Amino acid sequence: MKSKSDTYGPIDAVITWVDGNDPEHQEKRMRAMNRDVPDRSPLSLSRGDDTRFLDNGELRFCIASIRKFVPWIRTIYLVTDEQVPDFLDEKVQKEQQVTLVSHAEIFADHEWALPTFNSRTIETALWRIPGLSDRFIYFNDDFVLAAPLRPEDFFNGESVVIRGAWRRLASYGRLRLFANRIGSYLSKKLLGITRSMHLLLQIRSAEQAGFTRRYFRVDHVPHPVHKPVLESFYDKNPELFTQNIRYRFRDMEQFSSIYLAYHLKIAQDEAELVPSDDVLMIHGEMDRPMWLDRKLRRIGEQDVRFLSLQGIEKMNDRYRRRLEDVLTELTGLDF
Repeated sequence: MKSKSDTYGPIDAVITWVDGNDPEHQEKRMRAMNRDVPDRSPLSLSRGDDTRFLDNGELRFCIASIRKFVPWIRTIYLVTDEQVPDFLDEKVQKEQQVTLVSHAEIFADHEWALPTFNSRTIETALWRIPGLSDRFIYFNDDFVLAAPLRPEDFFNGESVVIRGAWRRLASYGRLRLFANRIGSYLSKKLLGITRSMHLLLQIRSAEQAGFTRRYFRVDHVPHPVHKPVLESFYDKNPELFTQNIRYRFRDMEQFSSIYLAYHLKIAQDEAELVPSDDVLMIHGEMDRPMWLDRKLRRIGEQDVRFLSLQGIEKMNDRYRRRLEDVLTELTGLDF
């Protein structure tokens, strides 16, 4: 009897990763910032914030969880800027079926966009990975799977399974953008919390797909993507691809290829929309000890299926060790 993955053909995973602790990367980033980001006002978007480039070791748990809980994944493509994680030697790459992909490969014929330090720019070109399957699942390196999953948890025939809820599509005029800049600055300055304007990104992406009144707000989870929908869109709209990759650092004018692909599938009636009731975020900036205790218990009991690890560098040492112990046991990490 054929499995679902056999029916669909191969399904790959794509992970983006950067080691912002690397001195060479830091120097290259600072050169680009000095050249391309002259605005140093406190209200400028925190697109060069160091926290966006930190490597907190989540990648090992991400890879281990994929191999344990979705063994039907064919290849894990790790997209980096010519960097290799210390633990990912050739032996581990072979055992875990990980293929390294450089930015130069996905920006072939668009080398003018490099170097880039912008996840939104990089996501715009992920569908250009050589050999990538038509169906793939996109992971940030801070995503961890927490329970067994099947291909139909991500794909249903030609449809993709999207976790989230409908929201009104709000307009972002100049005044609202200014207010959000102030809010982001005060949040970082007073509370140490980094805001990413993520909802605006989703809204801009929905608008590119033709949505004007509402959008499907998606949670921070692994994203199933049907590659042909992006190939077709950018074949018809090459100027939008060029426009979106010209930013070396995050910009509020950008959209996301991932959320664009979702809304294109919704518009084609090829999306299964489900609530995000199986998602848990660990947030080192905002979680209080009582919340962390409860969340760690839920993870240990496999009461959730999707984990997102945010700001764990802000955790105290005791809770961080506890989290790493729980994740090591959960994923069976042995590399």
